[in-house]
Amino acid sequence: MSYLIRNAILDDVSRLGELLDAFMQETFQKQWGGNIQQLQQDSFGREFQIIVAESSQEIIAFLAWISSYDLHHCIKGGEIIDLFVCPAHRNRGVATLLIAAVAVEIEKAGGKYIKGQAVNNPAAQRLYQRCARCFPGADCYVSGRAFRRLVELSGQSLRSIVNNLPQSAWNYEP
Repeated sequence: MSYLIRNAILDDVSRLGELLDAFMQETFQKQWGGNIQQLQQDSFGREFQIIVAESSQEIIAFLAWISSYDLHHCIKGGEIIDLFVCPAHRNRGVATLLIAAVAVEIEKAGGKYIKGQAVNNPAAQRLYQRCARCFPGADCYVSGRAFRRLVELSGQSLRSIVNNLPQSAWNYEP
């Protein structure tokens, strides 16, 4: 199956609301506490950015992110706020495609790392263990050479991305 990865647009807000509700139900067993109007007002670079994955012209996944700053190393980066893939499209590499795409967006904004949180999902944990540095409390980082590799892989086929993911040790290389 092929997926189109792109930045969200205003016409996507209604579907994003549906996905956010599904994400909240699955993750926290409660309804999404936001609303379409606030989502529309705060997204698209005002407070955060959203990248989506489409299959057959339907949005089936999203990744929301914000700019971040690492004061310990004085570098800009980006933080993944939430990432959700519809259950029917899981274990097909959609999250990996979204993460590679956000690496490009973060680099365009002058960033040099991605920060996120590991979730209680075996597939996600395998991905993080393969290419990120994870710390107690679930914070994970992709930086240095590993971050640059993700940027290089963005836009390539899923098979190429998976076969060429950075090694976790590359996070320690400048």
